[in-house]
Amino acid sequence: MKFKLVTSLALSIALCLTWACELDTSRAISAGMTLISAAAVSDGQLKEESRNMRAVGDREAKVAAANSNYVKRLDRLTGSLGKDLGLDLNFKVYLTDEINANATPDGSIRVYSGLMDYMNDEELFFVIGHEIGHVVNGDALDAMRVAYTSAGLRQGAASMSGAAASLTDSVLGDLLETAINAQFSQKQESEADEYGYNLMKVYGKNPASAVSALNKLAALGSGGGFLSSHPDGARRAKNIEKMISDEGKR
Repeated sequence: MKFKLVTSLALSIALCLTWACELDTSRAISAGMTLISAAAVSDGQLKEESRNMRAVGDREAKVAAANSNYVKRLDRLTGSLGKDLGLDLNFKVYLTDEINANATPDGSIRVYSGLMDYMNDEELFFVIGHEIGHVVNGDALDAMRVAYTSAGLRQGAASMSGAAASLTDSVLGDLLETAINAQFSQKQESEADEYGYNLMKVYGKNPASAVSALNKLAALGSGGGFLSSHPDGARRAKNIEKMISDEGKR
């Protein structure tokens, strides 16, 4: 633990010498403490921090108006999902051509209009269910904890005066970017897919739409968007096909 504090402080001093700037020692020590305490921060604190992150993200994004067709469609699809599942969920649509969706541990689900244009209702429902799965299974919380820990190094750099200090103004935005772009493990992806698949069955959707959704995403390649943080759509589609086949044999 002491080693991490010394390392963080030493990094700040080294960067300061390189950039010929003035070191604020008290802030540098605080940055080191961030590294030490991040792993021990409570789940509740992380969820609260993720709400703050989302507030920053929502201000920076172009959010669809409540009376837009995108929001009306999303409201129709999600309905009382949060209440039914006993979760504090909130949904917004970001107006962008990017094909993407993401979730943070506070239950914020953000769906991009590019994804909505690319998917039919049942395919979109599966993707939303998948994102909810990352919240329920704690994957989004794990990603947030990693992002929060890595912020210690950024704060170490921000403990210096001058241009580097401006980094502190964007810490929440950096946290959000790191958290929502985290690449989940195959196990996490499979479990989130299964959650979305089961949710489709509960709500009377055609489970085959989960397969077509994943195949559509796989067809995009790995050039960014949803598959950059949720990779290998083709393999995951085959996993869902196997679930459907196995259930058909029962």
